[in-house]
Amino acid sequence: MRNVGYIKTAQKLKGSDRRQFMAEVVKTLGIGGQTFAERELGWNRRTIRKGMGELTSGQALEDGYHRSGRKRVEEKLPNLLEDIRALVEPQAQTDPSFKSTRLYSRISASEVRRQLIEQKGYHPEELPSEETIRCRLNEMGYRLKRVVKAKPQKKIPETDAIFEQIHSVNQQADADPQTLRISMDAKVAVKVGEFDRGGKTRVTTIALDPTFRTLKCHIENFI
Repeated sequence: MRNVGYIKTAQKLKGSDRRQFMAEVVKTLGIGGQTFAERELGWNRRTIRKGMGELTSGQALEDGYHRSGRKRVEEKLPNLLEDIRALVEPQAQTDPSFKSTRLYSRISASEVRRQLIEQKGYHPEELPSEETIRCRLNEMGYRLKRVVKAKPQKKIPETDAIFEQIHSVNQQADADPQTLRISMDAKVAVKVGEFDRGGKTRVTTIALDPTFRTLKCHIENFI
């Protein structure tokens, strides 16, 4: 039962703590402890000796855990972040509210990836996915910002002057018996600008209100 307790305790520990526990158990067992631990507990003698050295020196040895796992893409491509910054920075703008140090860019993650290939000479196979590039953009301070709807202008400064001129022309036509005034109301739908379609951008962008998709042009001809 004691052997089972040793095994379970060692399994719960990691790294230097596990090695030093194994070494302490072996020291308790006395002569032949390493042989017993290897045969009955399934412990590796090299690991036990490493733990003995740590107990003697009082210094934990470096583990290989930090070298395991998948490496970050910038370790394989050391110039990647600087190349991304070179592409994004010229198009970046600061937070218009000046309440943060965030930057907003017009360029999307997919466009960054495309330009890395076309302008910086990267091969598509060596570059990370769009999602990874998007994460790096966020880590570098470039954030997505919701497109802001612009408030439609209900009245232009020239409106009053335009109607004054129309009234003046109407009065002249009414006073002249030789003039026949025909009023024609012509409306035509004209698409103007770009509208908010629910998308996102990395730069503060003003989009037209979709409820005002057309400008109705009223043309009144006078004869």
